[in-house]
Amino acid sequence: MNPKRTQQRPRAILYLRQSVAKEESISLELQEDAGRRYATQAGYDVVAVESDHGISGRTWKRPAVLRVMKMIEDQEADVIILWKWSRLSRARLDWAVAIDKVEAAGGRIESATEQVDVSTSTGRFARGMLAEFAAFESERIGDTWKEAHRRRIEQGLPATGKKRFGYQYDKKTGFIPDPIEGPILQECYRKYVAGASFYDITDYLNAGPTKPGEGYTGPKPGIWSANTVRRVMDNPFASGRFISKGEVRQGIHEPLISEETWEQFQVRRKSRRVTRSRTKGKYPYTGLIFCELCGHGMYAGLFGSDHTLKYRCSGAAQWKLHPGGYVMNSTIEATLLPWLSDIADEINEATQDHKAPKPHDPTPGLRRALIKVESRLEALTEKLVDGTVPQEVYERMRDQWVGEKKSLEDQLMAARVESRVEPLKLPPDLMEQWGEMPAEVKRELLARVVAKIVVKPGRPRGQVQIVPRWGSTS
Repeated sequence: MNPKRTQQRPRAILYLRQSVAKEESISLELQEDAGRRYATQAGYDVVAVESDHGISGRTWKRPAVLRVMKMIEDQEADVIILWKWSRLSRARLDWAVAIDKVEAAGGRIESATEQVDVSTSTGRFARGMLAEFAAFESERIGDTWKEAHRRRIEQGLPATGKKRFGYQYDKKTGFIPDPIEGPILQECYRKYVAGASFYDITDYLNAGPTKPGEGYTGPKPGIWSANTVRRVMDNPFASGRFISKGEVRQGIHEPLISEETWEQFQVRRKSRRVTRSRTKGKYPYTGLIFCELCGHGMYAGLFGSDHTLKYRCSGAAQWKLHPGGYVMNSTIEATLLPWLSDIADEINEATQDHKAPKPHDPTPGLRRALIKVESRLEALTEKLVDGTVPQEVYERMRDQWVGEKKSLEDQLMAARVESRVEPLKLPPDLMEQWGEMPAEVKRELLARVVAKIVVKPGRPRGQVQIVPRWGSTS
C-alpha cells in the first residue's frame, strides 16, 4: 500500500437503501444523517453517497450497490458505511460474496447503528448473526406477502392492486369501473368484434382522452402502441376474471364486458392471430385468402414496380413451396363482388322467411369428442396411480390429450359465438356501398358469408374460388 495513503484519513462511502417493506421504509435522509455522524466520530472522510430507492434487498442487481463495490475494488474508497447491516443485502449468498470481495480489496464494511468490532472473532460472529437475522426477516416478510396474496386470490382478488386499464382501485372497495376508461375499453372490444384491427383501435385510443398507464407504456411515453393494446385486451380482467400464476380465475370485480363479448373477442382473436399480417387493417380480405397449391395464407402488399395491390402466398414467399404465388386484388374482386351481388337478394329473402342458410352445427359432435378425451385423461391418471403406465408415457399422452381437449373447447366456444349471431341481412345496394365501406365493416360482413377464398396462382390470371359459410362452393 502507498505510504502516503496510510497517513490520510480513511475514505468512506455511504450506501443507503430504502426498503420496499413499509415497516422498514426509513428515509434516505435519516440514513445519510446517521452515516455522516458515524463517519465524523470515526474520523472518516465521506467521498461519496450512493443510494438505491425502493429496491428490495433480496436482489443484488442494484445500480448503487454495484457502484459502491466497484469503488472499493478500484481502491477509490476504504470503508462502506451502512445504516444497518440489512441495507447491504438480505440474501445470505450475496452477503458472503460482498464481504469476501471487500475484504480481499483491503476494505471494510461498517454499520452506523449496529456497531461491532469485526477485527475479533466475536465481532465477526455478531455480524454474521445480524446478517442471518436480516435474511430471516426477509423470508418472514416474503411468507407474509405470500399468505396475503393467497388469501386475496381465494377471495377473488388479484394478488396486488396494480393499475388495470378501465378500472380504479380502492383499498376498501377493490377494483371499480373507471368512468372514463371503462366505456372506452368497452368500445375497444366492440370495435374489435366488429372487425377493427388492433391498429385501428390504437389510433382510436391515441385520439381520445386516455393514455397508457403504469405498466402499459408503449415505445413513446403517453402513446398507445398496437402491442400495448393487445396486452390490455388479451387480459381477461374486463370480463370479470384475472390471471394468477398462469391460471385464469373468477374475480369479484364488476365486468366491463359480457361473457358473450369476451368469447366473441377470443374467437376473433384466434382466427386472426395466425393469418393477420401487419397491414394495419387496410385490406379487408387479409385472413380470408388461402393458396390452393400449398394451403398457406396469402398476405397483402403493394408489390411490383408499379406497386400494385396484390396478395402473396406465404408458403411460396417463406418456404419456396412453389414459384410465383401472387394474385391481384382486382382479380379477387372480379370474382368476389359478383358473387356477393348474386347472393344478396337470396339471403335477404331467406332471412325474411326465416330460411337463411346456416352453417352446420358441430356442437353435438364436439361435445361427444370432449367427453371421450376427458374419459381418456381420467383413465390415464388411474393407470399412472396403479403403476401400469410409466411416468414418461403418462406425461407424453397427457400433454397430447390436454392439447386436444383445449382445441375442442375452443371449437365449442366458436360454435357458441356463431349460434348467437343475428340472422344476416345484406344491404340492397351492397355493390354501390362497397367502395366506400371501411375495411373493418367489409371484414365483418365477409366473415358472416365467406369461409375462405381459395386462389390458384397462375398467369395471366389466378383462379379464384369462394367457399361460403354454409358449406357449398361456388
